[in-house]
Amino acid sequence: MSTWMVIVGIWAMFAVCVVLFIRGATSRVAHAGEKANEIPEAPHPTGDKATPGGV
Repeated sequence: MSTWMVIVGIWAMFAVCVVLFIRGATSRVAHAGEKANEIPEAPHPTGDKATPGGV
């Protein structure tokens, strides 16, 4: 029984390490609803008079 506990413990630790490694190695992609407070900036056309002096 003790041998099985050691084997199961090693496999469980291995599985946890694999899961944590895979979660850390994947990139986080922001979904559409996560950053709802940020408004995307629209590109201004050339010659836009939004700034003083048209610069």
